[in-house]
Amino acid sequence: MKGKGSIWKNILIGAAVGAAFSLLSKNGEKQSRLSLPVRLKQWRRSVEEMAEDVEFMMEKVKDIVEKTPEVIEIVKEVYNRKKDDRP
Repeated sequence: MKGKGSIWKNILIGAAVGAAFSLLSKNGEKQSRLSLPVRLKQWRRSVEEMAEDVEFMMEKVKDIVEKTPEVIEIVKEVYNRKKDDRP
């Protein structure tokens, strides 16, 4: 299961970096007036914020993965109870 989590983590990180580049290119004219250090600082801040967002999403995915076996057991129990109640 670790491999699948790693794949999703990489996908989310790639999406975040792509979004950062997209945001930077949309503001290209405005940013062309800014100095390189200012643009790098903005880019770094955006990447850090997206990394935090990715970390939050990965924690939620981890929670879901951990809870899934529990939920499956509950569904099986309910299904079996209903099955026992059938005529």
